[in-house]
Amino acid sequence: MKKLLSNLWHGAFILLALVSGCVGIERSYPDKRYFVLEVNHNVNPSNPPGNGVLQIANIRVSPRYEDKGFIYRTSGSGYESDFYNQFLVSPAALLGEELRKGLAQSQVFRHVINASSQLEPTHVLEGVVDALYGDFRDPGAPRAVLEMEFFLRKESASKADIVAARRYAKSVAVNGRSPEALVKGWNEALDAILASLLADLKAINF
Repeated sequence: MKKLLSNLWHGAFILLALVSGCVGIERSYPDKRYFVLEVNHNVNPSNPPGNGVLQIANIRVSPRYEDKGFIYRTSGSGYESDFYNQFLVSPAALLGEELRKGLAQSQVFRHVINASSQLEPTHVLEGVVDALYGDFRDPGAPRAVLEMEFFLRKESASKADIVAARRYAKSVAVNGRSPEALVKGWNEALDAILASLLADLKAINF
């Protein structure tokens, strides 16, 4: 009887240890964290305000960077995807919304709308993201990289004319390889691209 009880206690101890071990393993995985991109919306409005209605077309992102997981460049041809640090929604949606807000505040056009609006635009701005990654090729000098192309076209009843085509590339030094530092760098890059885009738009005679 004593031997039977001893065996039962021994078996229960082993089972408890196994269960505890499994729980420990499950908890060793980090939690997912989600981030958004935001521009500095302290944009000086155009004086006088512009005319027309600008539609921000849906932003297209290179297939390399269209997923929500952060992308890190680790060598000349080596990239890694981060499963645990991600954008809250697709980068295309984040960038499109931030660009719309910044352009609306600038008042280069009287109204700035998104692709779902029922208003008829006088101009359409298309955007393509060619690069969106953390450049970690040099461990001592990480950078946030953002490259975008824009095509502005004027809408008419007969055809759509390309008014301007611009490409902007920004690489911002970041303080460490943390996701927070990387997002801060992307935000700075987006601020700089928006400022350059606004300057170019203001120089165009609409």
